[in-house]
Amino acid sequence: MTRHIVRYLNSEGKKFAISAICIALPVLGGMFLCQLFLGNMLRQDAQNTCSDWVSMLLARNPDILTLLSGTPPSVRTAQILDDATQVGDIYRIRVWDAAGNVAFRSRRSAFAPAPVDRNRVAEAFVSGAVFNEVHKGASPQNVPYFVESFIPVKRNGVVIGVFDIFLDQTDDEILYKRSLLLTEIILGAMVLLAGGIPGYGVYRHMLKLRNARAQALYLSEHDSLTGILNRNRLTELANSALALDRRKPVAALVIDMDRFKDINDSFGHASGDQVLKVVAKRLRSFIHEGDAVGRFGGDEFLVLQVGAGQPNGARSLADRLVAALSQPYEIGGSLVTFGASIGIAISPPDADDFEALISCAYSALYKSKAAGRNSVSFFEPGMDAKNRQRIQIESDIRRALETDAFQLAYQPIHSFTDGRLLAFEALLRWPQGWSPQSPADFIPVAEECGLIDRLGAWALETACKTAAGWKNPLKIAVNLSPVQFQDGDIASVVEDALRNSGLSPDRLELEVTEGVWIKDKDSVFNQLRRLRRLGVAISLDDFGTGYSSLAYLWRFPFDTLKIDQSFVGGMGTDLKAAGIVKTVTALGKILNLTITAEGVETEEQARILAEAGCDQGQGYLFGRPVSAASANAMANAEWVLDWSETTV
Repeated sequence: MTRHIVRYLNSEGKKFAISAICIALPVLGGMFLCQLFLGNMLRQDAQNTCSDWVSMLLARNPDILTLLSGTPPSVRTAQILDDATQVGDIYRIRVWDAAGNVAFRSRRSAFAPAPVDRNRVAEAFVSGAVFNEVHKGASPQNVPYFVESFIPVKRNGVVIGVFDIFLDQTDDEILYKRSLLLTEIILGAMVLLAGGIPGYGVYRHMLKLRNARAQALYLSEHDSLTGILNRNRLTELANSALALDRRKPVAALVIDMDRFKDINDSFGHASGDQVLKVVAKRLRSFIHEGDAVGRFGGDEFLVLQVGAGQPNGARSLADRLVAALSQPYEIGGSLVTFGASIGIAISPPDADDFEALISCAYSALYKSKAAGRNSVSFFEPGMDAKNRQRIQIESDIRRALETDAFQLAYQPIHSFTDGRLLAFEALLRWPQGWSPQSPADFIPVAEECGLIDRLGAWALETACKTAAGWKNPLKIAVNLSPVQFQDGDIASVVEDALRNSGLSPDRLELEVTEGVWIKDKDSVFNQLRRLRRLGVAISLDDFGTGYSSLAYLWRFPFDTLKIDQSFVGGMGTDLKAAGIVKTVTALGKILNLTITAEGVETEEQARILAEAGCDQGQGYLFGRPVSAASANAMANAEWVLDWSETTV
């Protein structure tokens, strides 16, 4: 009870109570003063009325004074006194003589005898002062409201008797009360106007302040868009759960929406926000008491599962979440489907504190995304090191883009027929002087973190500008990442590169791999057709290493087919590899495609490829990748490789 009172006094309720008291006290005080004033007025009026009545009575009937000396009243005197109480407001009198005895008592028939207050009589004799007592009476002895006045009679300054007079003031009290009631109303109105309106303003201010504090507390703990917990509140809950009972496992499930960027780019950020609200609602429907769900930022969410049997509990929950989040979303009247990737870490054993636990969950998330998205992965030892490496690579990619530090190398492509230099393939290289990174390492990171569009556009325009400066109109081949097709506007990027560089479209060859069709095949084919309408050539790279290659060759008229170096390298020792190369070359001829062989390193390989009908090749036999300056010199010199003695 005491705790609740203290809490109340420390709240806005204290201020409101104080304001109410400050308003009530003047009103109650005014009413109390009015009551005092009423009593004083009635007493003063009674004293004046009774004193005047006694003075007038004695002046008109001096014989009455004989009563005060102890002489019994004459019949006439008794009659005068008795008649005086039969009418008017004075309804009872008692006359006390000098000896303190009752010399006369009126006998008004309507009222019964009243008790005698000898103490007041004695005080009147001793002090010679008038005493007034206000009473509320009751029948049959008295009227509803009266004043009993003790009026001393003096002769030569000495009290010789006392008149005890009962004055009916019922009507006067009603009249005065009515008058004072109006005064009290006016006083109360003035107090309310002076204090009530400001007090009401203070009350409203306190309500607004309380609501603002509650809102601020809510916003400090919840995501403003989705209404679920935010990162700060999740951190507090996780730390509490980890510290409360180390024996209860805590699973952290980091959820990242796959292809959410496509939603924002295609439908706008307002639609993306609506999707995030639906995602939060679906996640919340799977949360049990004791667990928590929150938004970590962007399209990332976190679910904390406390106490369930692990890892089975986390696995079961993750599978249900993936299934729920893969259900269609209605956007602008259309149903759109995309999934989610989930990374899971459990404490113990993966980590002891929340920050380490989240780091482990993110490491598992990266594995899920690398595995093809819409999948679930648990943290494994060693992932954190890979995660740190990936974060460092991402940071370096951003720094290299800002400082224009990336470089392109140019690998020559020669004709198998006459050895002429036909083209260069532009190859992206890590900045020189930095900690070395292979394209196989940093390009997947750029694809995952959303930097491949910017990086790919830079490589394309840089290669086009380099080729535009060559005296001989050699072709330039540039690789496109499958991720660059996901935005659906790769044709605009190519148009910008051609326009900014001044390169003729027929000198540009764009290389795509079979991985470009993993997602939306129809969208990819539409974009390839747009590229063909620009006048550029399209090459299918790494043929034979992907999926359903023949179907793609049938659906889209490519210009060039590139045989993967894994088949070229195995021709000398594996008859199957040589057979595949000959079959692919024959297929290309049937489809009227230019056949390019990758990874040609020996004259024997070149001879076999030439005999099979391969048109052109690239590899260390023809030349390693060179700088832009070297490529310029080779292109302007009409470079011809003479290896006719080793070819047919």
